[in-house]
Amino acid sequence: MNQHTSYNRAHDDAQRLARRHERDLHWAKERRRQQEREIVAASALLASSPWALARRTVLVSGSLLAAVAVAAGFAAAAHLPAGWLLLADAVAVAVAVAVLICATVALAGVRSRRAAARDLVRAHDERLSHTQYHISESVHTFIDAHAEVVNTRPAKVA
Repeated sequence: MNQHTSYNRAHDDAQRLARRHERDLHWAKERRRQQEREIVAASALLASSPWALARRTVLVSGSLLAAVAVAAGFAAAAHLPAGWLLLADAVAVAVAVAVLICATVALAGVRSRRAAARDLVRAHDERLSHTQYHISESVHTFIDAHAEVVNTRPAKVA
């Protein structure tokens, strides 16, 4: 039975360093997987037509503007007093302007997402080579740290 109970600080430090390098390696591999998922998503975004991306915004905005026009028509047909009719028209104009602003912001968001996807696809090789460099470095430092763990392991006393 091994009764070796002395503390080996070098071995403990080597194990701690090996665990840190292992975490770095796992981080670099996960970063690579995340970049690959991002490039797939960006490619899918660029593969779809701009109209397909903007269709929902255009349809919802058009529907809301039509609803505002119908509501303004009902208010005019209701023979409201002049003050209330003016208020109903002001509300209709305010809602229509808000719908147009929201639609513009949504369409600008579609355009900016496509631009970001184009930039991501363009920089794909540089990003992956940089991540591959980190993976390679992490593998080598992990192997070196593991060798240090083995070399500082306490000798077995029989």
